[in-house]
Amino acid sequence: MKQLPGFIKNAVTVSLLAFSAFAANAETLPVAGDFQANHYSGKVTSVDQKNHVVVLTGSEGNEVTVNVPEKAGTLDNLKVGDIVDTTVTHSIAVALDTDIDKAAPTASSTKGSAPATREDPQHEAFRQVNVQLKIKHIDLKENAVTFEGPKGQQKTVAVENPDIQARLKDLKVNQSVRVTYTDSLKIAVRKS
Repeated sequence: MKQLPGFIKNAVTVSLLAFSAFAANAETLPVAGDFQANHYSGKVTSVDQKNHVVVLTGSEGNEVTVNVPEKAGTLDNLKVGDIVDTTVTHSIAVALDTDIDKAAPTASSTKGSAPATREDPQHEAFRQVNVQLKIKHIDLKENAVTFEGPKGQQKTVAVENPDIQARLKDLKVNQSVRVTYTDSLKIAVRKS
């Protein structure tokens, strides 16, 4: 959770930049979203069982060191020469609750994994963080919005886009901004 403050700032900025996408009468409006996926495939060049570290070499000779969580399962089935495919995805969804909500800001997280086994040497894991921020102040002169986070911390975000600045007058104090951030990791092994 140490990355949460930076995450909140980025999520708030994303939500404000996409603010022009909603109408005033809806209850919960999806305002923004982003999805990124990165894929890497490489040949196993070393396996450090004790420290749970695997070194992969890509087709162009570039090396990547992967720290494999203990919960991912044993590395006993992995050997030099195996091909490992990894896919990491990151997504974010932001929604504005147009009703005034007196509930305090919240944060929760969920995570899970399916460890590798001898029969299925594939590992999957995910983590999802849900944060509800509260609009505490709207400064139309300075084009800034102050949000309150789950621990009572407040952060003011400057709005630089003129189109978004023009719509700040439609926001209300105590409206909620809900942010869902999801990370997933999939590791598949092809035996040599």
